[in-house]
Amino acid sequence: MHVMEDTQPNYLTEFITSPRNVWVMLAGAASAWVLYSYHGLLGAAFPLLAMVGVELIACLFVPDMPRFRRWADHERAKRAHEKQGKRLLSEIQSRCAGVEQLREYLVQHRALVRQVDSLSEHARGRIDMLDLEDRDRIADVPNEFLRLHLSLMVMEERARSLDLRDVQRKLAQINSQISRPQDGMDLPQLERARDEYEALLARHQRMLSKRTAIEAAILALPDQLAEVYQIIMGEGTQGDGARLSGAIANLRQRQDIESEIAEDLADELPLAPPREQAARRARTRSAN
Repeated sequence: MHVMEDTQPNYLTEFITSPRNVWVMLAGAASAWVLYSYHGLLGAAFPLLAMVGVELIACLFVPDMPRFRRWADHERAKRAHEKQGKRLLSEIQSRCAGVEQLREYLVQHRALVRQVDSLSEHARGRIDMLDLEDRDRIADVPNEFLRLHLSLMVMEERARSLDLRDVQRKLAQINSQISRPQDGMDLPQLERARDEYEALLARHQRMLSKRTAIEAAILALPDQLAEVYQIIMGEGTQGDGARLSGAIANLRQRQDIESEIAEDLADELPLAPPREQAARRARTRSAN
């Protein structure tokens, strides 16, 4: 699913506020001003009327053109990625131990941004090898890098806040009481407490396993993006389609891990990928 807001985009507004249209309007207004300086209102009337007429005709046809809509969708997706990137960086900055740690994240993030920008800029002719969802997946790689690192930070905070020895000691005490029940003892309450402690330990163990998966995904991320870049920028040799499908599948696999982690850390980490946020909202609406 392409990264878009839930509401239907207003392509007319996108056209009116597009940079090219704004520049045309400004150029027309400047021409009218120059003619007004020399010929008065009559001199300015012609360019103004012509500009308004052209603008009205363009507003009738351009927003419905497939090429413009593809451009508008791309720009909206780009803005969504940039907005989320700033939020992620803010979250990471609030958790960094110092300036050096933040600088390290920024350097790696900017390197990925340059890779993605280079892919978009130099492979325009061959980017059509990818569908919209895969293009969006590639564009979201820098933010995924930040989300994965932020997930690690949240996991480390959880690990520091949990005293495993204390939990295990309390669990052992509860098991001991359950194994030797006494009169007046509330066994159902003890069993519920035991189940909660066991679930807490199980979640902690799963978190440790997922942390290993995240660390591996972070290390593999630049290589996977470079592989996609090399295939798209290649000479179109036989087998490129299968190689590209495999490279994209690797990206999908990593994002499946990320989505699963985002679900587990939903309370501390409300910054899932835009497509995952939309899926959550859809699930909530269907449940209601």
